[in-house]
Amino acid sequence: MKTLVAYFTIKGRTEEALEFYEESFNGKTTFVQRFSETPYQVSDSYKNKIAHAEFKAENIHFYISDGFEKEDVNYGNGIGITINFDNPVEHKSVFEKLKVDGNITSDFFETTIETNLVCVLDKFGIHWYLNYIKV
Repeated sequence: MKTLVAYFTIKGRTEEALEFYEESFNGKTTFVQRFSETPYQVSDSYKNKIAHAEFKAENIHFYISDGFEKEDVNYGNGIGITINFDNPVEHKSVFEKLKVDGNITSDFFETTIETNLVCVLDKFGIHWYLNYIKV
């Protein structure tokens, strides 16, 4: 069996991002390792940044990090994360949270495959495709 797990680098804002996603998805950070707990050589000001963390909420699971201190992070539009919902109220609720300080890249629309889709670029540069599948 194989499992795909997304890995986000939120340069310098991972702690804030985790709090945001915990609220948005009603989830929990299940693991946090700071650079001070690793063998990586970083400046004193970067030691408390997150080297690796794990987030879980129902069937949502991803890893996240502040990234290496001297690593550049470029955000693009080539990758997005899709979350399928079977509850329209939850679909709308998650959308309302993710759009705060973000951008709606495509407002709610009916697709050709009987779903209701909305696309959001959140304040951390992550593209979310929130899809309500009509049963």
